[in-house]
Amino acid sequence: MTIVELKKLFNESNELPKTYEVDAETYANVCQSIFNNLWEFTEYWSERGIRRIDLSLGPNKGIMFKNVELILK
Repeated sequence: MTIVELKKLFNESNELPKTYEVDAETYANVCQSIFNNLWEFTEYWSERGIRRIDLSLGPNKGIMFKNVELILK
């Protein structure tokens, strides 16, 4: 599933679930999208020129996306 399809699915939902199971391709798409967005909008650089970013993980160690914890199948 693409990031656009996942956003549409969550936007059309009346009530978001706490967790949502996704396949490896969808999980990778979400991770890459988060990395791209954080890279573009984060201005925190370390002394060695490495950009620092923050990620949110849920209680099951899944990445958070639109306040839903994505669980890898």
